[in-house]
Amino acid sequence: MDLMAPFLAADPASPRLTTYTDRGRMELSAATAANWAAKGGNLVAGELGLMPGDTVAVDAPADWLPAALVLGCWRAGVAVCSPASPAFGDAAALVTTDPDAHPDFTGEVLALSTDPFGRGVAESGGKVPFGVTDLSPELRVQGDRYAGPESGAGEVLLRDASGAALTGTDLQARAAARFGQDAVRAVSPAWSDTDGLVDRLLPLFVGGSVVVSTDGAAARLAHLAEVERGTVAE
Repeated sequence: MDLMAPFLAADPASPRLTTYTDRGRMELSAATAANWAAKGGNLVAGELGLMPGDTVAVDAPADWLPAALVLGCWRAGVAVCSPASPAFGDAAALVTTDPDAHPDFTGEVLALSTDPFGRGVAESGGKVPFGVTDLSPELRVQGDRYAGPESGAGEVLLRDASGAALTGTDLQARAAARFGQDAVRAVSPAWSDTDGLVDRLLPLFVGGSVVVSTDGAAARLAHLAEVERGTVAE
């Protein structure tokens, strides 16, 4: 799924994904976001062997790496879901910061580090449970150009908590209805699940950019909107 490629390529130096967490500010330019999407797509399609129609469950707090990984899934035409989704039981892989939270999951489990610079769990001093893949080291070595099979905008990209299956076309239409066709820079609070993560990424479908803050107080979001020259998303 490459609906966002024209927007990312048009102005590669412009910011596309900015996060504010207790570890500070991180930002991905359009070019950097495209590179991480390619790496994620190569991991999903090449290493995990997933295809359009497959689903990856994501259970991770707000940060730049889980968002970039969702872009990688979409690059390969693979849907994402949260553990609350009816699709969770059929997911081929689970990306999570807490592998112990889902002991009954039978697919591939990838441990996601919360390190602000994207280091792996072991690299940042943590322990990876037996049978679990430390995601970041595997992701970093992937190519910066996506080499997997191309997929269309009609592929399902989100299987939400209500059971609905939303395609790339559906998400683009949702983004246009919410933000118009302007390249909005949307400032939003942190997501609480994968549905919320996808909601935060909607501006990318219409050429916009995203600012996410784990401090969701109204005053904080208003301040960030001023600093980042953005608009607090409704």
